[in-house]
Amino acid sequence: MKTKLLLIIFIAFIYSNANAQMDCRSMLGAHLTPFKKDVPILWGIEATMAPGMMTSPYDSLDKTQLNGGMILAALDFGFGGQKHHIYLEGGYKNWKNSEFVDESTLTDSKHFGMRQAFYSYTNNGTKLKVGLHETRLGDFFLVDERIMGASIDQELGAFTFNARLGTVNKSFARMGKFCANRHLYSIIKPNFTEKIGEKMGETNLAGFVINWNPNYTKAEDSSNSDDEFSSDDEFSSDDEFSNSADEFHENHDFNEFGENTPNKKSNSKLKFSVNNIALVFYDEFGSEDYIPDNKFYTGALVDFSLPYGFILQTGGIYQNMKDNNNVVYIAKVAKSKTWNNASLTKISGAYIGKYNIDNNAIFQPLFSNLFIGEVMRMDATEFPLWQAMIKHRFPGKLKMHIAVKAVAQIEDTKTNEQDIEFGLLAFKKHLKLTLIGSRVQTLLLPNEFYMARLEMRLAF
Repeated sequence: MKTKLLLIIFIAFIYSNANAQMDCRSMLGAHLTPFKKDVPILWGIEATMAPGMMTSPYDSLDKTQLNGGMILAALDFGFGGQKHHIYLEGGYKNWKNSEFVDESTLTDSKHFGMRQAFYSYTNNGTKLKVGLHETRLGDFFLVDERIMGASIDQELGAFTFNARLGTVNKSFARMGKFCANRHLYSIIKPNFTEKIGEKMGETNLAGFVINWNPNYTKAEDSSNSDDEFSSDDEFSSDDEFSNSADEFHENHDFNEFGENTPNKKSNSKLKFSVNNIALVFYDEFGSEDYIPDNKFYTGALVDFSLPYGFILQTGGIYQNMKDNNNVVYIAKVAKSKTWNNASLTKISGAYIGKYNIDNNAIFQPLFSNLFIGEVMRMDATEFPLWQAMIKHRFPGKLKMHIAVKAVAQIEDTKTNEQDIEFGLLAFKKHLKLTLIGSRVQTLLLPNEFYMARLEMRLAF
């Protein structure tokens, strides 16, 4: 215990002059530990440092440094046979962003804030969260946000129902004042995705998804633990905004494209099958200053198992909005391979297209937060775009991995980015090191530029 306290003091001293983490990647939940034996109170602390540099896209400027730092602390109170939990997580961050940023857009970099504060209940196919928490809505890319509100998931045989209702403001939003990285790179001016309310009730969401598994049988295990694509890509629970609390005390069933979808375990003997069919109904509403025209979305998504171990997800979403009607459609294919030495290789490719019903219509859900790409963080406004990824995890205690990713916008500014990432775990998985390099080209800027940073995360 004394060693932990000394380490906390040491880290706090460093961070008093450090600058922040670029985002909210977290492994805190995996290191929650009991205060005492047989006492259902867990705690954990995580600290991050992330120095880096970026070359200039402008002829008149030289390269610039990036610095980031964050401390997070969490408490988890479990009771009622661990069916009930109260989870609290907050921290301090400080950051120094790119010198290429317009100084008029800069905000205070030093923040204390709450990341999550919620009550949860889990029992017999029911999952409930109420309070400040991170959530997604089904397998759809419409919601991936931190909300003040309620999330409910219910399994009923072959059907699973996901419901979300809440409000979002800048003080706790994923890309808001406390957890954000767009302000760090800030290569381009903000667009409407930053138009989130300052006060409660100014920007709100409500959504409902119905999932149907046509392969469901009563005796089958819905844990989906055999899904080799259950984590570790841009659309998974292991992204930088994953829920720390859920990593510890819930058995989530996140697939590669989003939220939990129970009862979707596929039979490996089938060469072709439909794994899930989902219908979505989603609405964004609020103050006229932020959402002048109500936005309603509806659509369907279908997951397939293909020959040779490939999976395919296809679907479409219709946006109903005044003078801004359009349809977005997605097709993503992926495969994973476990080798004889226990290493794992994953590959995936996706295309997200858009069909305009009204001229120059923009697909603009406020809380989709795809943020594809490390630097440019391309989102719904950049559709159509394509994405590709290959990742290999090596065997051994260090859990080393290397990944190469690319994303490109097909029209408009034709922004494209290529990223390479190398990571490992050390000191019994308490220390995580991730080295990231990026190359970016876009018609928004006169020259291509490069970024590199080392992210060091310590949790205990």
